[in-house]
Amino acid sequence: MNVFKQLYTSIYSPKTISTFRFQGIGKTILYVFILSLLSTIPTGYHFSTGLSEGIKGFDQTLQNELPDFIIEDGLLSADTEKPIEIKVDDFIIILDESGAFGVEEIEAKQNAIGILSDRFVFSANGQAQSYEYSLLNMSITKQDLTEITSQFNQLLPIVLTILFVVMYLFGAFVKFIEVTFLALLGLAIKNSLQRKLNFKQVWVMAAYSTTLATVFFFIMDSLQVIVPSGFLINWFVHLIVIYLVLKEVPSIKKK
Repeated sequence: MNVFKQLYTSIYSPKTISTFRFQGIGKTILYVFILSLLSTIPTGYHFSTGLSEGIKGFDQTLQNELPDFIIEDGLLSADTEKPIEIKVDDFIIILDESGAFGVEEIEAKQNAIGILSDRFVFSANGQAQSYEYSLLNMSITKQDLTEITSQFNQLLPIVLTILFVVMYLFGAFVKFIEVTFLALLGLAIKNSLQRKLNFKQVWVMAAYSTTLATVFFFIMDSLQVIVPSGFLINWFVHLIVIYLVLKEVPSIKKK
């Protein structure tokens, strides 16, 4: 059975998952990498789209709508008496030297770019990254930032590719830890059920037992639906599935 058919059957059939315990570890590792890719795609897509739209909108707004400003000695100085907030499509651009806005306020706006009093903040889909001006050790004017943004736009496809690869590798690392921890819990369950299995077999079944929750959150993330208590739901589903899978394994026959 190829890995894609395994993915489909693992969504609904604990009995089929239990038969995978005899397969090689290499194929299971490949399967975990596929699950990792599946869970990374929605986040990577929405983040890349948000970043791309944000940079393009920021470039236009920076040139045409924001007043002159300078970042010097780690602080922002602008030709305005109060914070400026401009909405471009689904993105919000904020210029604030007063300190009224912070990282949390920018993050709450979901998709926003903030040129704040002491730092630059970028938020895409509610995930914010901030960079303090003090790290620059140089002065930057509005014109300088316009030139930097234009150059960054040209490198954007490369940057997005690198970011996606990093996100995928991190997601794969987390997925392998998740499967290993579930396998350890599976060892305790298989002992209580009196099933004769080694750790390798339990690890293989644990990998396929994460399929249902992974597919569910793939759909939710693609639709940008926030699932309340997602972490608890994820592990609850994992434990239920691994329990049902282990129950399908024949028990130890007593003499």
